[in-house]
Amino acid sequence: MKNKFFLAAILLTPILVVVFSSMYFSFGMSPDGTKNNGVFFENYFEFNQFKNEEEKRDLVEFEDGKWVLSVYITDLDLSKESIYLMRQLNVALNRDINKLKRIVFYSDNTLDLKMIDLKNKYPRIEIIKDTNGALLDVLQENSKINFNVENPIFVIDPYGRAVMYFEPETDPKLMLKDLKVLI
Repeated sequence: MKNKFFLAAILLTPILVVVFSSMYFSFGMSPDGTKNNGVFFENYFEFNQFKNEEEKRDLVEFEDGKWVLSVYITDLDLSKESIYLMRQLNVALNRDINKLKRIVFYSDNTLDLKMIDLKNKYPRIEIIKDTNGALLDVLQENSKINFNVENPIFVIDPYGRAVMYFEPETDPKLMLKDLKVLI
């Protein structure tokens, strides 16, 4: 008889946990907000919708399974701090440094020569030209800040989905904390 009660307790425990947690959640006692320091994009969008100039290949390839830190440059002088911070965050990840790649997007033709200098200064950064500016439009539509002025760092997951962006006044230590959780 003693073993039957023990067996019943073992079998009922997971069921009771699921039932009580579901009731707890359904009565409005769910967590408020998130613990992220970044801001999620308003609508879900994937990067496979953006194509290169020939409209044949995806703008960004996600075959390597790496997370992506990105900045969309509209004004190189305004984005220098974000680009430098992106490199510092990558270095600060220490052992997870190879799980992340850095990409800079731009669409302004006047920035072509400056991008060569940027590539020389940051050799491990990937520079991609968004010829029609469609990416900038989608980023602008799905965020609360002006991507034309702010040039914030945004995060793309290994499957090509834009996850979140960090507002310019966000503390780099908090950004690093989010990245360590994501990666």
